Amino acid sequence: MDLSGHADGNRLGVFALHPSPVQVAWLGYLNTTGLPAMDYRICDRYTDPEGVAERLHTERLYRMPHSQWCYVPVYEVPLMLQPHVEDPGRIVFGSFNQYAKISDACLDLWCKVLGAVAGSRLVVLDVPPGRARNHLRDRLVLDGIDPDRASIRGREAIVDYFTAIGNVDIALDTFPYNGGTTTLDAVWMGVPVVVQRGDRGVARSGYSVMQSLQMPELIAAGADEYVAINLRLAGDARWRSELRRTLRQCLAASPLMDASRFVADLEAGYRQMWRTWCKG
Repeated sequence: MDLSGHADGNRLGVFALHPSPVQVAWLGYLNTTGLPAMDYRICDRYTDPEGVAERLHTERLYRMPHSQWCYVPVYEVPLMLQPHVEDPGRIVFGSFNQYAKISDACLDLWCKVLGAVAGSRLVVLDVPPGRARNHLRDRLVLDGIDPDRASIRGREAIVDYFTAIGNVDIALDTFPYNGGTTTLDAVWMGVPVVVQRGDRGVARSGYSVMQSLQMPELIAAGADEYVAINLRLAGDARWRSELRRTLRQCLAASPLMDASRFVADLEAGYRQMWRTWCKG
């Protein structure tokens, strides 16, 4: 199993020598390795639909029958039923993904949302101090948003990270490289995330999560709908309150937190891959 792909410190050179009869990529790098020696990549039918994704991979795709995700919150924190109590009348959006995921096209749409919601603020975590933060402020200015409306912070301790999520009204997903764990963390904290149905696996991670949650109302077909759903959420306090109250229990009851079923599905996949190899 390869859990790194092309991430720093990877061991793809070992996999290129094919020391194991069956080699599988999963989880840490949600894309093809481009390595002919990698036999399979684990995904699901939402991230990589049949007849569409195969041409983008050197690996054969093994689609988990329920989801490629299996979630357990790394920190137990109670729901915050009322975010930012010091200023309850304001809408606060938040981004909790790595800064590198905030593409120009992504920030353009976020700024359209911010520009249309008077008085709204943006919280962005995991932005390194110095050049990166200055660059983000400059990008906000170019999109017509006063950077003073944004609270730009670095990586935070886990309890502060979950508190920061709970203190926003709406979490903003990144694209084309979506959030994964951060999206699930937001849902766990009762914070809605609007996702787009992208054109490749890394752009369909959020779509996969929302399909597993059976929440099509948070799925956008494209940029215009992405903006429209975020604006609808911002303007509907009752909808946001209902989501904050129910999202955690919805996640807990979904395949995304059914570890026993996930492991059984994964082991069945291993068995199928091994039998295929044995048949030569």
